[in-house]
Amino acid sequence: MLTDEHIRQVSEWASAGAANGAAQLREIHTEDAGVEVRGVTCATLAELPERMPCFDGDCVAGVTTRFAGGLCGTVLFAMAPEDALAWVRANPACGDPIEDFVKLGERVQSHLIDAIGNGLGVEMSAEAVQLREDSVPLILLGTHAPPDTAVVCVSVLVAAGEHVVPAHVYLMIEPKLLTTALAA
Repeated sequence: MLTDEHIRQVSEWASAGAANGAAQLREIHTEDAGVEVRGVTCATLAELPERMPCFDGDCVAGVTTRFAGGLCGTVLFAMAPEDALAWVRANPACGDPIEDFVKLGERVQSHLIDAIGNGLGVEMSAEAVQLREDSVPLILLGTHAPPDTAVVCVSVLVAAGEHVVPAHVYLMIEPKLLTTALAA
């Protein structure tokens, strides 16, 4: 399993990715958009939801993305549905709220994945992106990953206009690949 030092490294990379993501969100969403990392936790898929924030089993608005490359896995960006709608609608040029939410969630994910990949020295590229609505545990279990899969949860605050809301980014990676990459 991941050590405290591994979690610290992932936290630093996630913070860098959030800063990069916030800069891009300001360009495409609202001038005062932002992403702030509030914490990073790690557990196995079997330990959910006891050891990670999961919106208390409620249905979430989520964007899932599979990624491939030096590390393969799945990432989920999740928010409460009412927060997701408020966040998207903070942009006066909002067209289709669902399409815009998927795009914004994908942007937040991609910057976190890029920063973690850069920190690990591996290339990771996004593949299939889709909207998911269910509880966090059901979305993650729906990937059919084994129970010992490492799940890194990056808790963030996302802002747009007057709307500052919590969100979580769940990064699922096969544990042996992640610990090998962190040890390198």
